[in-house]
Amino acid sequence: MKNLFCITLCSLFLFSCQKNDGELIDGTNLQDLFGPFAVLVDIEPSQTTINFEAGETMFFSGELSKNTDWRITFVGQESGAIRTISGNSKVLSSQNAEWNGGANDFPSFNIEDVDVEITFPNESDAVSFEYVLTLNSLRQDEGDILSGFEDGAGLNWEFFNQTTVQGTFECGDGEAAVGDCYYKITGVVGWDWAKGSVMIKPDDGGTFGLQSNASNLFFNMAFKAVENVGPTNSFILFWFDEDENGDGIFDPATEDRITYEYWSENDEWDLISLNYADLQFDSEGNPKETNGNGLMEPSKLVAINVFYLANPENGLSTGLIDHLIFTTDEPYLP
Repeated sequence: MKNLFCITLCSLFLFSCQKNDGELIDGTNLQDLFGPFAVLVDIEPSQTTINFEAGETMFFSGELSKNTDWRITFVGQESGAIRTISGNSKVLSSQNAEWNGGANDFPSFNIEDVDVEITFPNESDAVSFEYVLTLNSLRQDEGDILSGFEDGAGLNWEFFNQTTVQGTFECGDGEAAVGDCYYKITGVVGWDWAKGSVMIKPDDGGTFGLQSNASNLFFNMAFKAVENVGPTNSFILFWFDEDENGDGIFDPATEDRITYEYWSENDEWDLISLNYADLQFDSEGNPKETNGNGLMEPSKLVAINVFYLANPENGLSTGLIDHLIFTTDEPYLP
């Protein structure tokens, strides 16, 4: 009798441990880890002609047989701009494969055709997908654009160039960081580091209309050293001038002029992004001495002077600047 009771109890226990056929097994699906790779639904663009200026968006969608790495690469046929989007999933959609028209770095995409390739790096036998997208407009930047040099000089801009140096607006040669135009300073100055400068001022003679909070404001600019390149050979010097008393005139003897140096890294376009609040400190983290109140007040900014300087012993020096823009909360994304 005792043995019969034990057998019955064990049978009930084993039966209670069985799962119904309809129940799902907890944990990762083995198919997603070790199953064969296949494209169940082709990876396709939501549209092939895009007008970002009109608020259009585009994304890729499709379905794979398992979770795996995928990569979408965009290359501008004229600009050479590059953007990559990657992920690990078996479904591509607007949630993980959307493109807003931006690039990884300068140069940015232009109004052009864009070659697109979708690949699967970990699947040796996988096919790739290729498409051509047509951009009918540029992506609309979020921020306060001071100048992209598309319209030449502003009404109140000031220029300086050594007698052997030329400062020119160049357009349509495919060399711009953004759009079609940029400002070029070039020449040989054997007696001085200073080559030339451009002082950007608002057309109305007032301030740039920026926010008052410096901590979440970023100043951004594209810089390219073409001749006399390298971190010991050429650099950009910024002057940020604030009109503290609001009289419409900047006085360097009594008001804040905040300076910053950026040395060239290579002969490609560099993205310079500076948090406005950090401009008050030097490279060692110590507060800079200024002639005003020493506060970072972007709402009082009336001028930005951009100087190009290069080692006079190296002969010809050429620097390009483009796309001055203020952004909020994060640096500019090309």
